[in-house]
Amino acid sequence: MQPGGKLSAQPHLKGAEEFITVFVGAVEIVVSNDRYRLEKGDSIRFCADVPHAYLNPGAETAELSMLIYYNK
Repeated sequence: MQPGGKLSAQPHLKGAEEFITVFVGAVEIVVSNDRYRLEKGDSIRFCADVPHAYLNPGAETAELSMLIYYNK
């Protein structure tokens, strides 16, 4: 994700979860009205069936892994 970049996501299917791990730089994850700052080596799991967004507030490109799990 480029410095200053932002990606807003619509809610996924009911029960969906996202797993994010940051490898380089830092990102902010906004889930509903909650904001989480992740830096290199940090991970987060959150319910992805609500509005959410990803931001890179830093001066370097952020690299991360995103896995979306759809619970049947």
